[in-house]
Amino acid sequence: MSIEIFEKPLPTVRLAARRHVVRSQPEIAGVVGPAFDAVASIIGDECGSLQTPIAQYASIEDGTEVVAGYAYNGPAQPGFELIDLDAAETAVCGIHLGTMDRIAVSWQALHNEIIARGYTPDGPCRELYVRAVSDDQSDWVTELQQPVTRA
Repeated sequence: MSIEIFEKPLPTVRLAARRHVVRSQPEIAGVVGPAFDAVASIIGDECGSLQTPIAQYASIEDGTEVVAGYAYNGPAQPGFELIDLDAAETAVCGIHLGTMDRIAVSWQALHNEIIARGYTPDGPCRELYVRAVSDDQSDWVTELQQPVTRA
């Protein structure tokens, strides 16, 4: 499997999101979808509010902190947090095509390229769901984003 890999800066993004901590990788899928659904049910009536779905993953002592939501400039509301994702001067990014059951392969290719380019990961990674509308996920487009610094 090959993925398109490129570098770019990441902007600060404010999300209407839900935050969860999972102890193991297999648990992530069980919290991401429901988090997006819960936030969408609250802000879905606001024009353009569901256009930029993003999930951020950070390793913490207890497992992985998962933040999932939508770029949002509206007011705080019950049922979600306003969470600011930090900007990154440089991120190595890749385009994953297709189902989420193969995304680990794309992440591994991205991390291999980060090392090959002389970088180290620097902060939580993100997934920007460019297209994620079909139930079977076959046509999904996900941009993997890993902030980096020079090794």
